[in-house]
Amino acid sequence: MQGLLHGIAIGQNGDKSLEAFKTEVAPKLDGLLNDPCWVSAPKTSGFTILRPTPGKPLPHETEVQIVYTDDAMYIGFMNYDTAPDSILQQLSGRDGDGNTDYVGITFSCYRDGINGFTFSMTPTGEQWDARLTNSNDEDVSWNAVWDGRCKIVDNGWIAEFKIPFAAIRFPDAPEQIWDINFFREVRRSREFAFWSPVQPGNAGQLVQMGKLTGIKDIKPPTRVFLTPYASFYHNIAEQSQGKAKQESSWNVGADLKLGLNDAFTLDATLIPDFGQVISDQQILNLTPFEVQFQDNRQFFIEGTELFSKAGIFYTRRIGYLPDGYVPNIQLAEGERITSLPFQQQLLNASKVSGRNAKGLGIGVFNAVTARSEAVVTNEEGVSRNVEIYPLTNYNVTVFDQNLKNNSSVSLINTNVLRNGNTYDANVTGTQFDFRDKKNSFSINGSGAYNIKFGGIFEGNTSTNDGFTQNVSFNKISGNFIFSLGQSMESDTYDPTDLGFLQANNSRNQYLWMQYRTFEPFWKLNSVSSSFLVDYNRLYAPNEFTNLFLESESFINTKKFTTYYINLFSSPVRGQDFFEPRTDGMFFKTFRNTGIAGWISTDYRKPLAIDAGGGYTAFENEGRYEYNWRFAPRMRFSDKLFVVYVYRQTHHVNDLGYAIRGQSGEPVFGRRNVVTHTNTLTINYSFNPLMTILCRVRHYWGFSKYKEFFGLEQSGELSASDFQGFVNESGESIGHSVADRSFNSFTIDFIYRWIFIPGSEVSIVWKNDITKADFGVPIPRNLWDDLDYNLGLPQNNNFSIRCLYFLDYHSLKRKKSRGGATS
Repeated sequence: MQGLLHGIAIGQNGDKSLEAFKTEVAPKLDGLLNDPCWVSAPKTSGFTILRPTPGKPLPHETEVQIVYTDDAMYIGFMNYDTAPDSILQQLSGRDGDGNTDYVGITFSCYRDGINGFTFSMTPTGEQWDARLTNSNDEDVSWNAVWDGRCKIVDNGWIAEFKIPFAAIRFPDAPEQIWDINFFREVRRSREFAFWSPVQPGNAGQLVQMGKLTGIKDIKPPTRVFLTPYASFYHNIAEQSQGKAKQESSWNVGADLKLGLNDAFTLDATLIPDFGQVISDQQILNLTPFEVQFQDNRQFFIEGTELFSKAGIFYTRRIGYLPDGYVPNIQLAEGERITSLPFQQQLLNASKVSGRNAKGLGIGVFNAVTARSEAVVTNEEGVSRNVEIYPLTNYNVTVFDQNLKNNSSVSLINTNVLRNGNTYDANVTGTQFDFRDKKNSFSINGSGAYNIKFGGIFEGNTSTNDGFTQNVSFNKISGNFIFSLGQSMESDTYDPTDLGFLQANNSRNQYLWMQYRTFEPFWKLNSVSSSFLVDYNRLYAPNEFTNLFLESESFINTKKFTTYYINLFSSPVRGQDFFEPRTDGMFFKTFRNTGIAGWISTDYRKPLAIDAGGGYTAFENEGRYEYNWRFAPRMRFSDKLFVVYVYRQTHHVNDLGYAIRGQSGEPVFGRRNVVTHTNTLTINYSFNPLMTILCRVRHYWGFSKYKEFFGLEQSGELSASDFQGFVNESGESIGHSVADRSFNSFTIDFIYRWIFIPGSEVSIVWKNDITKADFGVPIPRNLWDDLDYNLGLPQNNNFSIRCLYFLDYHSLKRKKSRGGATS
């Protein structure tokens, strides 16, 4: 169900309403809807299809009711179906995206048209929830603690939700009036429908849904949630000569969620433990830029949408050292680095976030990491510890004000303070989105200013600060939409102490246009086509870098097969000022034209195929690129689902930076760059609350050089006397000293059991074999490389973790009832 609301918008003239019914006796959560309160509660129905046939009534009748007590609301769905034995109900785990029917509810408790919560269940009772924003973003990492039961019956299926008032935020008022919508997907016909009609193509996801009334005299409850945990880890790290180092450790800690008032919440993690996060998908990186990885740590991705304003906060800066980080350690003669940590110990982290009744969102995030040290050893075996990263405090503060017409403006600041003589850093940014009354057009943009101070920047005013800005004018609704914009980054802009930026020093102007259809015609459900013109220059000096043209088309057929076609070109030679890795030099890039595409077949079938490929031709003779991908998706049963992905890329006679020459000059090379990626993912669900995920991934990428060149001041390549195919003795070695090979083999096996809402046990096995080789012979083929890779030292980590959810409000209520009974 992930992405179920992506790309759509609630119709702006929604006039449906539903009254909630107060009950003194809570219904039994059994998926039957036969309690007295359900008999008395008002019903609503009449769902309208969004896709594939917008505006038509859903042929399967759906009835919805809401009742509530002082502590929770209960939502009942009666989903009529003339063929209940044909209801699709694949298991995929909490927040999964399986081949299944589902129903759900969306609340916008502050009725601001910008923020909301959504809850959904499948016929098997699997849960899915998310936080929503008006930009069609879904924060699926947000997990509330709620309950529900579902049951397939003779005339369809029933879903019964229990959502505690403590799970959501709402204003302190005598009567609650919320924006609300219900949705349902009948998977076998791919019909997705809303209760309050949705008009495809309208901008904003939460604009004037239906209305919920009738909830009276409910005070926002005390929100105090404590989730203590205990974990055990055993690590086996293979070393040379077949030896292995084994270590075991116990950890205890807790996550705290404290409601400061009806709108604001404090989240804190005390002695955090992120040892069970899934492995990064590492790759061969021949570019001068850092690789950006996804953060899989729950605390850093859940409920952080407020902190994403202006794009200056990258959560992996906290606790992880940057990809490819090489510390500046002064080594004595005969010393070498024998131990280098890839991450810092996180001592604590906390965040306060929320939005008041006037639409002002406030967020404060703070984290502290411990001092990190490397181990340096001399020829006699004597070791010493060297600090590579000091005790550090990270802080983010943001203010985000909702305005009329679903517009908004934000101010955000990030700050990094380091202990000792190392420099500190500060970035202040803003972001705005102004829309017209009909939400047809918008002007949006952002900007930021960074400054570094102290340490090496003490008294240095030439490179310690910089800025970025961008603005665009957009048509955001209707069949035809467009965006016309520009951006700029100064040559000294650097937010990377707590943000991410591949490269600064750029100017960009672009025009993007798209035409899309929503009504089915001929043999097609929908079609969209877009065109992009992207013009780029350097900020300083103001030099041309690249012109890029691109056309994209998406086609979805009535058999629910999707086709994608992409045509692209760089029609003029450009200037790459980053590839040489040398100030003042640039590389003249070559004209190229390419085509790419993919096909995705109907996911309802037991076997579905995703496949695609691409080809790029360059003007220089003999140079081209191609890639292809094949990914079958096999559903063996409603419990077992397997996806295999194989991807191969070839850059033939590619030109790029290779190595430094004897005088430090950049040496370029003609090379073949090849990558192979094999990923096997197995999902098995015992039931909606107990799942196994196993992902096995082997990645091999290499670059093999054929010829070396010098780089002229004009940006052209010239003959070079660089001796890249001989050793220090001048003997031929049969390969290049610049050849690179990168291997990564990982296994992530994750067993998860949610034994009560909010509480779970997880057992994880992680295997990791990673090796980067430089200047060595390249294996002949994929099988030789896999054999080589599996013979390398590996790291195995076994862990078990148990966390238990404690709700102060529920405990207090149980104690009160227990006292009354006695």
